[in-house]
Amino acid sequence: MTTFLNNDTASKLVGPSFIALQVRNLETSKSFYVDQAGLKPIDQNSPNAIVFDTKPVPFAIRTPMIDLDATSNPGWGVSLWMAATDADVMHANLNQSGVSIILPPADGPFGRFFAFRDPDGYSITVHTHRPKAATTTLDASSGYLTFINTFSVEPENAEHLMENLRRATEEVFRRQKGFISANFHVSRDRRKVLNYAQWRSKKDYTEMTKLPEIQAHMKAAAALATGFDPVDYDLRDVVLA
Repeated sequence: MTTFLNNDTASKLVGPSFIALQVRNLETSKSFYVDQAGLKPIDQNSPNAIVFDTKPVPFAIRTPMIDLDATSNPGWGVSLWMAATDADVMHANLNQSGVSIILPPADGPFGRFFAFRDPDGYSITVHTHRPKAATTTLDASSGYLTFINTFSVEPENAEHLMENLRRATEEVFRRQKGFISANFHVSRDRRKVLNYAQWRSKKDYTEMTKLPEIQAHMKAAAALATGFDPVDYDLRDVVLA
């Protein structure tokens, strides 16, 4: 038995580099994944396969090398997840087109997700793409609205307020039109919590604040504070080291 502990010369897996499904009818499946799922084929020379432009791993369909009709559950035991720009919107479109939905939209560890069956019966789980965390862009020419809300809070409530703001941003705010980013700061004496957020425009921000679910989260955050001071700003200049 080969052990990989402290063995830099041993061969080891790096990760998935290609995923392909064997399908009964290449053109039927191509039409489904292009027209219904929005994938784009890439140029390639094989007449027996179609590769799509997907990230970070290429996804393809190909003519079968096995008898797919020998089972009623192709891909049984394999969990295939694919990211989408918006799982809820894709679910609505597929459902309206009569595609078989296995799991309705729900919240999961990777955000919103649902599952459907493709023309060959493969189970595909779709989740909303969540970009890797990145540093907030500070660009004075962007024209973004900068919103800074400073909460005054009793020290014992600082973490409760932080969790409330984190959850509200993850579940509600980040899905609103015009949302760019949000950052949260806690003063070292734990008496101030600051929310630094960017929105594409004042109009987007104003429309967002009118939504009932947004107002509910705002009230919940305010209830944990002894006071708050929301102010709109325009970023005028950035000086880097």
